[in-house]
Amino acid sequence: MPSLFLSRRLRKSTPLIALTIRTPDNNLILRLCGAFDVSEALSNVLIRNVVRCACKWSITCLFLLLVMSSAAINPAHAALQSNMLERVPEQAELASRLAQLEALEEPLTAQQASDKEALEAAIEAYERLASVEERLAALDTRVEQAPEILARLQRDLSEAEEASQQLTVADLSDRPLDELEALQTNAVVELQQLQSQLAEVNSQLLAAQTLPERAQQSIAETLQRAESLRRQHDEREALLADRQLSALSDARLIQLRLERALAEREVSFYQRELSANSRLRELAQERRDALMVQIDYQEQQLTMLQGVIDRQRRLASEQAIADAARDNPLIAAGHPVVVQAQQTNQTLSLELLRATDRANTVVRENIEAQRQLENVRQLQRSLNEQIEAIRGSQLLSRILREQRKSLPSLAAPRNLQDEIADLRLKQFDLVRQRDQLRQSEQYAATRLAEEGIEATPGLVDSLSQLYQSRRELVEQLEQSYGSLLSAAIELQLNQQQLVSTTIELRKTIDEQLFWVANSRPLDLNWVRQLPRNLRLEWQEGEWRAILPTRWQGFSWEVLRGAPLVVLSLVLMGLRRKIKARLATLHSQIGRLKSDTQLHTPRAVLLNALLALSGPLAVAGIGVGLQGAAGSLANSVAPALLQLALSWAVVAWGRRLLVADGVAERHFTWSPQYNARLRQLLGGLGIALVPVIAIAAMSGEMETPLAMRPVALGLFAFGLMAMSWWLAQLILAHIPIFGVHLFRLLLGLAMASVPLILLGLVVWGYEYTALRLVGRFAITLYLLGLWVVVEASLVRSLAVAARRLAYRRALARRRAQVQEGAEGGLEVVEEPPLDMAQINSQSLRLSKLIVLIGFSALLYLVWSDLLSVLGYLDNVSLWEAQEGDLVDNALSISDVFAALLIVAITFIMAGNLPGLLEVMVLSRLSLKQGSAYAISSLLSYTIVGTGIVMGLSTLGVSWDKLQWLVAALSVGLGFGLQEIFANFISGLIILFERPIRIGDTITIGNLHGTVSRIRIRATTVTDFDRKEIIIPNKTFVTDQLINWSLSDNITRVVLTYGVAHGSDMAKVHQLLRQVADENPRVLTDPEPQVFCLSYGQHSLNFELRIFVNDLLDRLFAADEINCRVDALFREAGVRVAFEQMDVWLHPEQGEAVKVQSAHQLTPPSST
Repeated sequence: MPSLFLSRRLRKSTPLIALTIRTPDNNLILRLCGAFDVSEALSNVLIRNVVRCACKWSITCLFLLLVMSSAAINPAHAALQSNMLERVPEQAELASRLAQLEALEEPLTAQQASDKEALEAAIEAYERLASVEERLAALDTRVEQAPEILARLQRDLSEAEEASQQLTVADLSDRPLDELEALQTNAVVELQQLQSQLAEVNSQLLAAQTLPERAQQSIAETLQRAESLRRQHDEREALLADRQLSALSDARLIQLRLERALAEREVSFYQRELSANSRLRELAQERRDALMVQIDYQEQQLTMLQGVIDRQRRLASEQAIADAARDNPLIAAGHPVVVQAQQTNQTLSLELLRATDRANTVVRENIEAQRQLENVRQLQRSLNEQIEAIRGSQLLSRILREQRKSLPSLAAPRNLQDEIADLRLKQFDLVRQRDQLRQSEQYAATRLAEEGIEATPGLVDSLSQLYQSRRELVEQLEQSYGSLLSAAIELQLNQQQLVSTTIELRKTIDEQLFWVANSRPLDLNWVRQLPRNLRLEWQEGEWRAILPTRWQGFSWEVLRGAPLVVLSLVLMGLRRKIKARLATLHSQIGRLKSDTQLHTPRAVLLNALLALSGPLAVAGIGVGLQGAAGSLANSVAPALLQLALSWAVVAWGRRLLVADGVAERHFTWSPQYNARLRQLLGGLGIALVPVIAIAAMSGEMETPLAMRPVALGLFAFGLMAMSWWLAQLILAHIPIFGVHLFRLLLGLAMASVPLILLGLVVWGYEYTALRLVGRFAITLYLLGLWVVVEASLVRSLAVAARRLAYRRALARRRAQVQEGAEGGLEVVEEPPLDMAQINSQSLRLSKLIVLIGFSALLYLVWSDLLSVLGYLDNVSLWEAQEGDLVDNALSISDVFAALLIVAITFIMAGNLPGLLEVMVLSRLSLKQGSAYAISSLLSYTIVGTGIVMGLSTLGVSWDKLQWLVAALSVGLGFGLQEIFANFISGLIILFERPIRIGDTITIGNLHGTVSRIRIRATTVTDFDRKEIIIPNKTFVTDQLINWSLSDNITRVVLTYGVAHGSDMAKVHQLLRQVADENPRVLTDPEPQVFCLSYGQHSLNFELRIFVNDLLDRLFAADEINCRVDALFREAGVRVAFEQMDVWLHPEQGEAVKVQSAHQLTPPSST
């Protein structure tokens, strides 16, 4: 596309203005830099000859306008600043007044304290004003020296280019080895310095690129501050005039004047910096070019030096070996000991050369690592400044993406630790050899003695010479190993720092990219440009990469995907056998003797094999295209791999839901429900295709989705379809499983995620939406896998429960056979597959384990995006003031963290006590109620700890929280006194256990059996089978009768009255006989009979018996009363009844006793 730049001659002659018009990505950007900076992006403009002519006239007019504006405004600012400074005292006078106030011994008044603060601020403004003047002077100096420096850099660049061309190996070959090594060391040091300078220059260029935006923001903020200071100054001056006070001595007015002058001077500095930006940027570019040429020259020189040094060392070593062979006649004669010593020396010489080569390689790698490290550090230092300057700008997004691409690739660093350890061991061995070779003649004699050869003087002398040469080689090799060890250690440290710094910087860039819009929102302007964008997408769109005419870079690497394609064909050939095996497995489901727990996993895997044939072929094509070049490898290959994964998951789910398949036969889901789910999964799979393909292909494309309307339309359609099908999937569960409000809301929230992602794209946050789409899709895959695993787990437990019941039935049948029962050989009926037979504790524990496992998988999917949440730390919701309950500023991340802690707290409170009871408490021999008490206390402890941690996350410190807790405790203690009393009483009941579940109690007028004990209240079931809830406080404070607390034996007292004149000994005998005859009456303690009173109407006897259980009381009383009545009738013992004598007292005469006319006969005993 065409680009228009001002010529170099014009930019050099007019440093106050720079115009750039360029059209990257079909955008026309017009940037004007002068006394003021105008930056405006004009998108979608066709550059034609007419526009070019108009631009030329516009350049001339704008240049004249900016020069005139700069000339008119700058003198006005200077005059205003000079006027302000003339009306304030000198800095020394202000310092003297401040010293006088600080020297006062008595406490300062309010006016004096205010004056002191104003004087301190005024002195600080003086210092800042001096700093701005220094910066402005330095900037003017740089601008003035720019032409001279630019000319010098151009000369240096020409000289460096000429020097690099004249550099030859012949110039270095004649120099001695020591001088060459010194030159090599100097070259390494100079190369490192040049690389540091280059990193600094790159940082300056990056800062210059964002300077217009930063200057605009700074000028706007400073002008706003100057206007605020002007209003305050005028108000203060008017106030002093009304009070007829001097304005020259007022500290507050002096402070306002100085700060206003400082603001005006800062505006001048920013304008001057903006006008000089183009010249300084050109200077930095020239300096970068010169440094790159110098670095190239130094690298060439270093390479030549290393090659010459290696060659000289090799020649010296070969010459030394040749001289030794020529001077030693025994070597020529082939004496075995001498030849072996000579070969050892040659081996050491070759090892020395290899060590030197390795040291040179490590030095070069170290230089490269240091260069990359310095670049990354410079980039890291300038990153924060750029983020603060142009936060929220599209330019920031583009700069961050370019910086991210410029980061070094984090390939796994070569493990130098083993090499360093080997070098240390080799150094130790070399030291030992050197010590042995100190006495060469003695060592030669020893070696000859070990070989069993006579030590002649000539032979010893020859060996001594060789050992002396070996000692020199060992010393040289030890020095080489020492240098190599130091270089390897330094390289390891540099690589570690490079990796850590790059990871940290990449994390920061990803965090900023995630929260910054990288394209414009879709507005009316986008709609107006839609036809042009459609035409450009058709003519130059990335979709053309799939056309055969655009294919390039094919090699044998494309065959890497062939194994996957072959495997796909094999699976297609085996489909009939797999289906036959599936039919066999399905036919065995429900049969006790053939059905096993492994049937469901096998069926699930076989269905996966049936679904993988097509996805494997697509994945093989994607793997093969990764070996190509261009867009095929960068965009199409990742898209095919993602589509293969999506196809595999959806096809696998649909295979499980076929008629008479796994879902129907194994999971016992209804056929209608399976058909509905299968249909919805098909729709969801089709909706995923454009979403995943476009998201994968857009990751490596520079053109935003807004400039590709067709891709954007397909992407939006796919997201809306995904939301629709997901909502239908959630609602399809309601007729089967009923309405669960929390699950329904959670499912509908997940169904709305695609719409939220579409909103992000429309708003301009394409990078954010595209990064979330892939992870959301994988999350859906994991949720589907979760459902399958959980259903398989439930079926496995059901099969296990049924087989356990079957084994118990067989055991009972065998016991009947052994006892000789009839029908022992009958066939045992197969128990039906009843889900209610599943052990609830095992199912709960298994589901919890599955939940933990899939939570870990979800964390792995989203872990790389968790770091971007650190950006929310900068978004404050509440600024803490002194005395507030919250100590620090409250950010969005704090709120999210607190909500996460609360959610985890309630999940743990609901599941961890049950898990503890299943895994630990159920295996211990605890008393009844203790397990519940421990679980309840653990739940309350978890909730309390979670609440405290949540408040601490929100910034509520414990020193303030403890007073809040104390106040709430006192308030709740009075307001909820009864509830707390019941709570404490519940704990007392659970641990002291005055009552237990199943105990029969009497409390007040209530009689019943304890059926449930909870922290607040206890449930008692009376004898009418009504449940009565009694607060726990009643059991602690009121009188309680527990009939079965420590012993179930109870006493029953039965009373009988016999008529006067009855045989008392006979009555004793009969009552004791009745007690002894009854089997419910215990013999220990033995029954007792007593005649307690001689009543008016009867002789009162009492029978005291003991029964073994509380339930026997009524039965024993009934049986004994019936038996006593029978024995009394047989023995003629009359049961007394109440008698009354009636006397008539007339007015005259004596009283007369009323008697019946006929004597009543006693009742017969029969």
